[in-house]
Amino acid sequence: MESENDSEAPEELTLEQGMLQNEHIRKIQIENKKRVVQEGKEKRRKWALNKIASKSDKESLPKSSELEAIEDAQAIQGMIPSSIVNFLASREKQIFPSDSEEEVVNHKPPKLRKKHKSSGLETVLLKEILPAQCLKNSMDFLKARKMKVSRSNSVLKNAKQALRLLSTSENLLSKC
Repeated sequence: MESENDSEAPEELTLEQGMLQNEHIRKIQIENKKRVVQEGKEKRRKWALNKIASKSDKESLPKSSELEAIEDAQAIQGMIPSSIVNFLASREKQIFPSDSEEEVVNHKPPKLRKKHKSSGLETVLLKEILPAQCLKNSMDFLKARKMKVSRSNSVLKNAKQALRLLSTSENLLSKC
């Protein structure tokens, strides 16, 4: 009833085959790491070239670009123009500190900041706490309203009483 071909069974290898596969996998991993490092170097080089090229474009005069176009036209076909050769030669003279043959990558875990230990709840004096902004806004509104209302004696007395109640009221402070 069982088929001779068990596709779900794990692959069986001899010790030698396992060692060969392990060596092959390690070689591939090392090559991948080298490739990633090389691609990073190339990316930095291209970035530096673009940065230098943008600076040289700003500094160059329009006459020099016309002269280069004439020289390029006169250059032998199949050869790189002399301006490009000079640029590459000057570029090779610059050495980047990160362009060493083998980069050693050290990953250090970031230092954790120490938490300050508190000795418990601190006492807070309510007198030292400034009044809430909503209290100031309401006081300003009432003062402005008082100035806009026509000057009758009853209105002025009521406005003063309202201001007095608000300034001494503790309920308004706690609600804001």
